[in-house]
Amino acid sequence: MSIVITVSRQLGSRGSYIATAVAKKLNLRYIDREILNRAAEMAGFPDESMVEQLEKQERIPGFLERIIDSMNTMPAIPTIASATLREGYAYDEQVAALILQENLSRDEALQHLTEQQRRVEAGAAYGELIRRVILEYAQTGDVIIAGRGGQVVLKDFANALHVRIHAPEELRILRLVERLGLDQKEAERQIHQADKERVRYMKHFYDAKWDDPDLYHLVINTGKVSLDLATQIICDTAQRLARPVP
Repeated sequence: MSIVITVSRQLGSRGSYIATAVAKKLNLRYIDREILNRAAEMAGFPDESMVEQLEKQERIPGFLERIIDSMNTMPAIPTIASATLREGYAYDEQVAALILQENLSRDEALQHLTEQQRRVEAGAAYGELIRRVILEYAQTGDVIIAGRGGQVVLKDFANALHVRIHAPEELRILRLVERLGLDQKEAERQIHQADKERVRYMKHFYDAKWDDPDLYHLVINTGKVSLDLATQIICDTAQRLARPVP
């Protein structure tokens, strides 16, 4: 039998602990950051620099942040009127800077800029890359996929189990205070920030609501269910839903 589980979890819900325990108990591969590593390989740049670029794509700014960022990056009034001329001028400046700073030939500088442009274009295709990676892991089977919208990508994938793990905010704050040694205010800030980022991610890439119960088979509240019981519930359900290996 082949098992596929997706896990969505709130910061402080102890969802990662539960997912790890499930993976160990069922002998599954636990997939989290590996998604980005594989996406970088698919993009043709299997290195940490590409992984970091993909990570930046995940951090979707809010409306206010986008306005501030656009104001900060707004160029001064150009001395060259034509947009085409300005772009050509800027490109020539980049080539000249690379030749001077990196001691490159003109051909090497042009090659470097071409590769950088390819990396940017690959990073812009983040959503499609992640979808392909998640599908690839699911088709291989015997995996538990953490986050990144797996519950949406695999919503029609036969026998996949989709789990959401949450807890009351007060308990999540207390857990962060105890685990990380934070004061209550900082723990609360981190939890609110993490929730906002997850909501934006799901809306931006999948036009879905992160907390929509229709996306999940199981919604487990670790304020009411122990970690051991949560692990057992997920394992039992996954084994019942598991698909036969072809």
